Amino acid sequence: MTSIDSSLLLNLFQPSAGGQGSPARAPAAAPVRYAPTPPWDPTAKVQRSSALVQSVLAGRNFINEGSAQLDLPGASADYKKLFAIYQGLNALSGLTTAAAAKSISATDLRRTQQVFARGLAETNTYLASLNLDGIRLTPGSVAASIKSTGAVATQDATYVAQPIFAGKSTDEVPAFLGNIAFDIKIKRGNTTFNVPVDLANMGSDTRSMANVVKFINDQLKAQGIFTRLAVQQLPGVQRTIKVDGKDVPTGVAGPSQWALKINSDSVETLTLSTTTTQPAIYISQAVGDPDPDKDPKTLDGVVRQQLVKFQTDGATTERRPGETNYVDGRLFSRGLGDNVGAVHATAAGPDGSVYVLTDVTGSIDGQTIKGSQDVALLKYDSAGALVFTRTLGAKGSATGLALSVSATGNVAIAGAVTGRLLETETVADPTLADSFVTVFNSNGDEQWTQRRAAAADDQATAVAFGADGSVFVAGQTKSALAGATALGGQDNYLIGFSSTGTHRFTNQFGSAGSDKLAGLVVDGASVVVAGSENGRGVLRRFDIPPTGAATLASTRDLGDLAGGNITGVALDGGQVVIAGSTRNAALSAGTITRAHAGGYDAFAVRLDKSLNANGSDAVAYYGGSGDDKAAGLAVAGGKVWLTGSAGSDLPGGLDPVGTKDGFVVNLDVAGGGIDWARRFSGEGRQASPTSITVDPAGASALDRLGLPTGIVNPVNSSLVTSATALRAGDQFSFRSAEGQPAKTVTVEAKDTLEDLLVKVRRALSFTADVKLVTDLVDPGVKHLQITPLAKRGTPEVLAGPPGRDGLAALGLTPGLARNTTTINGKLLPADGNGQIYGLGLGGDMTLDSPAAIKAASEAISKALKVIHTAYTDLKAAASPPPAEPANRAVNGPVPAYLRAQIANYSAALSRLTGT
Repeated sequence: MTSIDSSLLLNLFQPSAGGQGSPARAPAAAPVRYAPTPPWDPTAKVQRSSALVQSVLAGRNFINEGSAQLDLPGASADYKKLFAIYQGLNALSGLTTAAAAKSISATDLRRTQQVFARGLAETNTYLASLNLDGIRLTPGSVAASIKSTGAVATQDATYVAQPIFAGKSTDEVPAFLGNIAFDIKIKRGNTTFNVPVDLANMGSDTRSMANVVKFINDQLKAQGIFTRLAVQQLPGVQRTIKVDGKDVPTGVAGPSQWALKINSDSVETLTLSTTTTQPAIYISQAVGDPDPDKDPKTLDGVVRQQLVKFQTDGATTERRPGETNYVDGRLFSRGLGDNVGAVHATAAGPDGSVYVLTDVTGSIDGQTIKGSQDVALLKYDSAGALVFTRTLGAKGSATGLALSVSATGNVAIAGAVTGRLLETETVADPTLADSFVTVFNSNGDEQWTQRRAAAADDQATAVAFGADGSVFVAGQTKSALAGATALGGQDNYLIGFSSTGTHRFTNQFGSAGSDKLAGLVVDGASVVVAGSENGRGVLRRFDIPPTGAATLASTRDLGDLAGGNITGVALDGGQVVIAGSTRNAALSAGTITRAHAGGYDAFAVRLDKSLNANGSDAVAYYGGSGDDKAAGLAVAGGKVWLTGSAGSDLPGGLDPVGTKDGFVVNLDVAGGGIDWARRFSGEGRQASPTSITVDPAGASALDRLGLPTGIVNPVNSSLVTSATALRAGDQFSFRSAEGQPAKTVTVEAKDTLEDLLVKVRRALSFTADVKLVTDLVDPGVKHLQITPLAKRGTPEVLAGPPGRDGLAALGLTPGLARNTTTINGKLLPADGNGQIYGLGLGGDMTLDSPAAIKAASEAISKALKVIHTAYTDLKAAASPPPAEPANRAVNGPVPAYLRAQIANYSAALSRLTGT
């Protein structure tokens, strides 16, 4: 008889759970726990984000291991540290949410920003000294090597000019026709060679690219010069067709473009010059349509900044290949880059160059900015090639508003800055704007910087050099500057500095209303400032004593500007020239030599420099029946030049060419005549000029060849503070391995790039390969790279203290470099220690703009997810491997004996149940 398993029968006849008469079921065993409850679990009894924010705003620490309670006895201490970091990050995340709230007041925002900076510093400090048993955390990223995204420009031995011809290299080039003569001067050691080039000496040979280059190289070779010219072939410009008045690409490339190329030798300095020159006009302008769909709610506008060069001798200029929106007389137009914002000033240099002062919101020329916006000084040669870029290095935000170049080539820039700038300063309120002025030498190396702050916002809008190198800065302030008295509303000011940056005096002046300073000029021991005071055009002349404050000598009121403004002031011999825009047809500026035409007109005024009334005083208006507004003034060779935005019609039949045009005019103020004028438009049929400068001898035959006047490829500065956005006093830290003390590197004013590399190698105890590597796309720039020397090496880069962190200026973020190995299919550090997790936190995060708040919020959110991952991996490592199932499924046919047993069980069950 086959026996029946009694337990099987019991189960068959067991009433349903919970039924009447059911025996009590044993309680289920509690699941085995291998990790404590994390703070993000809803059941965890911890402070949530809002409570954490209130705690840190009250002054409590962000990182508190004591508050990270573990509910699993004997759990690894790693969990407590991990949870403490999570709570700190959660508090930082809550602060970003608070800062982004539309209802937050300015006072609360400042407080939130300050507490956030404190919390970020506290978190990074904690992470830098953290030691865990099972895993490793680094504030930054984890990779095989640490490489800067920013680049460092290196000396280039070649110069590629802009294309001057499209076709075949053997074709005659129109730019080579006519009188083309120039000199090539080569300096090698103490020897100077001069090679005069005159294409007329080519005789009947075709003036093609190939023939002209051979003609010039034969002369260089004859004098034993190493430098050579070459022909550079460039891709053809895509052809376009007109559709509804717009250029539409066809997808078909035009003929190849050709440019001249100079291959110089490192021991030779090349200078180009001509004997016949003409004035050159440089204009900065914004082009493009800011609102193509005419819906202000959409951000579809694309506005770009350009530098444009004109010659004014009336000679026909060649339209370059690919040049759009061409107008006769224009020599080139250069785009300034995607991250370039408003251009506020331009100035011609004594070496034939032109300087452009602009705001930048991202990397420029390989330089990574530290804050949300910085100031960039761009130097171009006369052919429009970028010579160098100098960024201010502001930690918060900066705007460059004024520019001046001295006769010796020194450059002064001025504007407004928020947040930290100087090594020794303490910023009371990082949201308020302060005035600054910085002076560079002709090589672009910073000589000195001064910052002046009032209790409220202030900014510098004009700067000029004195004959002895002294610097005068003017601007406006909403409260009293140190040593001065507020007059009400917004006042103007004038500050004097010595040639070495020593403060000399501060004068605050204006009306009880709103005043705005537009420009200043230096006349020996006097300074003339011009601007608007309570809506009126006003000039003031100050006498500058050797010591003590400036004294007001005279004032001239031009009258009500009727909603207009003053755009600039210049000195021309014994007269002061002022320009601006106004609806007032009868300014108090002497004889009206050219009448007001309607709406807003641009105007220029000539006054005796004493500002006293004089019979030669005159005012000339320029414009048509629409609104025409001046944006810039330049005076050179006794001529007055204006640029600005055109309305409808302009004098001389200059009718509209786009939907928004610019103009440039040579205005004879004394006689009222127009000697030369152009109207032009730009991309999107829109152009808005923003500044103008004139080089009296800046145009020549070299422009037709795309070549510059002056030194070709001047030597770049070797200072790291010039090649990057680093400032003296910036810091960053390094440690050679986990558990090793961090070593701080401080940037000094005279550090070269090689000095900095040596400092980094020492800070890493020579355990890493620290070098500059060539960019794969642009061989002219290099990146900083840090790689472990040993297989088990883990060099780490850490952020500097808030306000002094220099990593961003090098294009670096905190990070750790390590080699890896694969064990059981898992990628692990090659040093055999625990897995390394990078939080991706930078020491430069701020809450000083909506974009910065968003970036900080996203970075912290990613860091919180990394903590989740680290916890999960810790928990998995502590949990035993899953047990093999007791009854594993078996494939294949059922054995005969088992089939028989199953049949017997089935028969027995049938008898018992009566079925």
